[in-house]
Amino acid sequence: MSEQFQAGLPQSQNPGDLPEPGLERKDLEVVGVPVAVPVPVPPHVRLIQSIAFALSAVLSPYIVLPLGTITIIGSYEHVTRTFLVYAAASVFFSTILPALFVLFQIWRGKITDVHVMEREQRGGPFLVAIFSSALGAWVLKAMGAPMEVWGISAVLTINGVILTGITTVWKISMHVAVLSATVLANVVMIQGIDARPLFFLIPSLIWARVTRQRHTVWQGLAGAGTAMLITGIALSALYFVYDQMWKASVMKLINGLR
Repeated sequence: MSEQFQAGLPQSQNPGDLPEPGLERKDLEVVGVPVAVPVPVPPHVRLIQSIAFALSAVLSPYIVLPLGTITIIGSYEHVTRTFLVYAAASVFFSTILPALFVLFQIWRGKITDVHVMEREQRGGPFLVAIFSSALGAWVLKAMGAPMEVWGISAVLTINGVILTGITTVWKISMHVAVLSATVLANVVMIQGIDARPLFFLIPSLIWARVTRQRHTVWQGLAGAGTAMLITGIALSALYFVYDQMWKASVMKLINGLR
C-alpha cells in the first residue's frame, strides 16, 4: 500500500487493522474511522420540498384519474343510481385494478414503489393499465353509457399505448401526462368549465416533479405535450364518429375550406 494512502488512515490504524463490515456508527467512532455528519437542511429548502411533495401526491395518477373521471360522469348522469354504477365501473378499471397489480408486484419484490419510478419496471404495470382501461371502455359502452362516459377510458387506452412505447426508450413524466390528458378531457367534455385553474395545475406539477428530482423539465414538458396532443386527436375522432352535431360542424368547416 502506498505511503500516501497510509497517511490518509487514522493514526491508530495500520492497513491490516481496517474495521470489518457491519460495524455500527459507535463502533466506527471507537476505532477512529471518520463518520459522515448529516448536513442541516435550511428551513426554506424543507418548505419547498414539502410543497413539491404535497403537489406530487395530490396530483398523482391515483387521485387525478378517479376525480377527473367522476367529474365527467357527473356532468352527464344525473340519476344517482346510474351515476354510481358508471363511476364505480370506470374507477375500478382505470385506477383500482392497475393499482392492485402494482401492489401485488411490490409484495413480490418486482417493483420498488407504487409510482413505478424505475423505467425498467414500468412494462408490466403499463400493459395492465392499458388492458384494464380498454376493458373498462368496452364494459361501459356495453352498459349503454354515453360516449363521454366510456370515451374517457378509450382516451386513456390510446394514451397508454403511445406513452408506453415512449417510456421503453426514454423516461417521460407519467404524472404530468395523466394530469394533462385528464385536464384537457374535462375542458372539452364539460360545458362551461373554467379551464384556467385546471391548466395552471400542469406547470405546477412539472415544477414539483423537477424539484423532487424525479424528472427533468423536458421530461415534464414532453409528458404534457404528448398527452394533450393524443387526447385532442382521440377526442376529435370520438366526437366525429359518435356526435352528429360535431360531425356536421366539422364537415361544414371542411366544405368551407374547399
